[in-house]
Amino acid sequence: MNKNILPLSPQFFSYLLPFLFFVLFTGCEKEAVPENMDSSLDLQSRANNPADSKTSTFYGPAEPFNGGVVRTMVTMTRDGIPVEIGVRISEKVLEDLPLTHEIISLDLPNKMEGLAFDHVDLNWNPGGHEPFPLYEEEHFDVHFYMVSRDYKMDITDPEKGVDYPDEVYWPANYAPPPPFVPAFAQLVPNMGVHWTRLDEPFPFTHTFIYGSYDNSFIFMEPMITVDYLVNHADGTDFAIAQPDEFERSGYYPTTYKMYYDARHKDYVISMGDMVWYD
Repeated sequence: MNKNILPLSPQFFSYLLPFLFFVLFTGCEKEAVPENMDSSLDLQSRANNPADSKTSTFYGPAEPFNGGVVRTMVTMTRDGIPVEIGVRISEKVLEDLPLTHEIISLDLPNKMEGLAFDHVDLNWNPGGHEPFPLYEEEHFDVHFYMVSRDYKMDITDPEKGVDYPDEVYWPANYAPPPPFVPAFAQLVPNMGVHWTRLDEPFPFTHTFIYGSYDNSFIFMEPMITVDYLVNHADGTDFAIAQPDEFERSGYYPTTYKMYYDARHKDYVISMGDMVWYD
């Protein structure tokens, strides 16, 4: 996803749809579960009866990157209701960022009850990626995967890429790449097919993407420019488009946000305002 990618790379087509609309309309250690977690309550009853609003935050193992560290986080109430899931990027990371594309795969904390996510990949794109000029700014992609790493590495079959999920699972106002794009060009290997908003804003500062493969949505992805993260991110909540149904029961985020945590000197990219889906 750097500037050396050929013009007709899979990334070009997987992100092509919002650009077409633009042209058309504009020219550390894993922490333990709190002892007071009531495991006798089922997840759905907790969602319907959030008895305790006090929260605890759990962290995945820290991974080194560019002189700093990155790690995942999950915040939950004492009754086990997830509040926020995200990635924390230490302030040091953003000093003299590398000129090469990087992917850091991150484990989630031990306690993930009720959340559909398996692991997170943080992608650093120093030259942006296609389609230019829509996503040309240096930015981070944060892939919250709902499948295992082994499954992700087997995402290689273009025909399974264009086996889209049933429409009941499609997020509102989202679509896959246009039908004239061939299957081999829609699929980003070891990622999936990227679904984008039909009203993708320009210029790009941040946005949200869904990913699918073999009849299922397999990741949710905030994308944020470095400029926005460092100079403008203030914790504002942005809506995540929802489908009528999710394929798997559990808690799903309805908003995403970016902010600076002055206490820990971390930049945070997270999803929250969880809603239970059967």
